[in-house]
Order: sequence, then structure tokens, then C-alpha cells
Amino acid sequence: MAQEMHLSVVAPDRSVVDEPVQSVILPGAVGYFGVWKGHVPLIAALKAGLLEYIDANNQRKFVSVSGGFAEVGPNRINVLADAAEHAEDIDVARAERALENARKALRGEVSGVSSTEATAELERAMTRLKAARSASDHR
Repeated sequence: MAQEMHLSVVAPDRSVVDEPVQSVILPGAVGYFGVWKGHVPLIAALKAGLLEYIDANNQRKFVSVSGGFAEVGPNRINVLADAAEHAEDIDVARAERALENARKALRGEVSGVSSTEATAELERAMTRLKAARSASDHR
């Protein structure tokens, strides 16, 4: 059995993950990186992306995160996310609507939304859909 560490993922409104894990892959601001027990301590900025982990029962799980920070220690990973949700909790139809709305805003069809806001929303929607699809592929 692989060595375990503790993963905590917290969004402003709730705790999303709080459990022992074997490994974690995080969407760092400069690229994805993996963490295993005994990792050197670090603090990393996160971008919107897919957080993937292997739980204590050797099951692959996915969490959509919309940026934030990760604090990594030898036995623990704390993620403070701007927003986060388990892949199986994602409303795919809602995420698809958000994706289409962001695309419309980028094309200039929606007023009152800056291109920066539309780009960020596009990235969040795409990440949520990727998480939902990844989870369904691993069931």
C-alpha cells in the first residue's frame, strides 16, 4: 500500500475534500505538478484547472478548482481555492450554458462583460466540463 498524506481542499463557502490520499496532481500557475508523501514544503499559486487525486482506496477522483493557493508539506496538502467542486457534483448543463455565454461575450454578443471576465469564465466552464467528463470516464 502506498504511503498516505492528508488532502484538504477548501473553497470560500465550504470544505470540498478532507481525506487521506496517496497522491495529488495540482494545476499550478506555471504548470501542473504532482505531490506524494514526503514532498518538500512549498506554497504555489494555482490556476483554474483539474485537481486529480488517488484516495486511500486507490480510487481516482477529480475536483474542478478556479485558482487559489496550495500549501504542501511532507504529510499534508492544503488547498485554498477561489472555487472548487467535486466532478460528480458538477451540473453539466449549467456548465455548458456558462461556456456558451462566455463564448458569446468574447464574440461581443453580450454587453457589460469585459473580455478578461469572459476569458476567465470560459476557462472556469471548460475546467468544470473537463472534470465532469473525467469523472464519468473513470466510473
